[in-house]
Amino acid sequence: MKNIKDKICTNQLYSFKEGRGRKSVLIIFLRAAVPFFFFFFSLPFGEGWGGASFAQDIHFSQFNASPQNLNPSQTGMFDGEWRFAGNQRSQWAAIPVPYKTYSISTDTRLKMKLKNGVPALGLLVNTDKAGDSKFSTTQVYVSAAYIKKLGTDSTQLISIGLQPGFTTKSFNINALTFDNQYDGDNYNSALGSGENFSKTRITYFDLGGGLTYLWRKTQRTQASIGLSAFHLNMPKQSFFNDKDIRLDIKTTINGIAEFPAAAQFDLLPTFLYQRQGKFKETVVGLFGKYYLMPVNGAVTAFSLGGFYRLKDAFIVAANMEYRNFNVGLSYDVNTSKLTEATNNKGGFEISVIYIFKKEVIFVAKKRVCPIYM
Repeated sequence: MKNIKDKICTNQLYSFKEGRGRKSVLIIFLRAAVPFFFFFFSLPFGEGWGGASFAQDIHFSQFNASPQNLNPSQTGMFDGEWRFAGNQRSQWAAIPVPYKTYSISTDTRLKMKLKNGVPALGLLVNTDKAGDSKFSTTQVYVSAAYIKKLGTDSTQLISIGLQPGFTTKSFNINALTFDNQYDGDNYNSALGSGENFSKTRITYFDLGGGLTYLWRKTQRTQASIGLSAFHLNMPKQSFFNDKDIRLDIKTTINGIAEFPAAAQFDLLPTFLYQRQGKFKETVVGLFGKYYLMPVNGAVTAFSLGGFYRLKDAFIVAANMEYRNFNVGLSYDVNTSKLTEATNNKGGFEISVIYIFKKEVIFVAKKRVCPIYM
């Protein structure tokens, strides 16, 4: 496995000047993290401030494969020039109208440095369609992050991100049937529904933010943890002009680590915890990553493992990395009370990430992993 090991720290883009010592690094990290922790845990974990709300966000089982949906501060945190990500999820195929979710995103670091840091920008577009009413959600967000190294090299990084954007929700009332449209014997579409919706489409401004800390010794020995909060402005959610119905703030904690267990085999534990209003989600996962022999000089790896979403589903997943591509497949096996309707069938999901990376010849004077700046 000499070829694999040789590639761990030889693709650096920049060398760094001597920076602050460990004590100063700790002070910088605490100054950045403590206010965010305080703000994060002061957010409401119960029902919304303005009244009860039961709307929940779209989600992906392969949450690490949709970085901007997971945490805005992950914008720009990758090895390369540009990153393009796509996700597709089809949920509950056994029910008459399955749910379908799509997401595309791109992000890059800007060509500037600010006090041992670098800004990054990203664009995220989500679409979701659910139910007989064809209830549709379209989200367009711009992600902005500032990535700062916390030492003499970039072994430790901290990133702070914001994500403003707009969301449009709509439904097709003509696709629904109501009690008032039954004449006693049959359904009669000529009869009125008896419902008085003031509108069937709403658009609102939305705002999220996050913080990520990354420690990376090599490309095969690393760990990160992130905190994020979405819908900070608690936008209105009513189709009846009810100002008290708002979207609850969603708070998220996520983490992932990778470490070698053998010469060609790594373990990757990961977790996700989310809470929005009275709803919460806890997901734990473990993957085994096997490094194949290099193909045409590129390290190739195959991962197999799964997640368990507490009280809801087991998720089996596989992933393939080759050159600049990363492709993942997963399937949810439902274990909740919904199994009577779904026959244990959950959701199929596919993710594709492509990273455009320039070939740079660089001879490192000392180890400076990773290469985000």
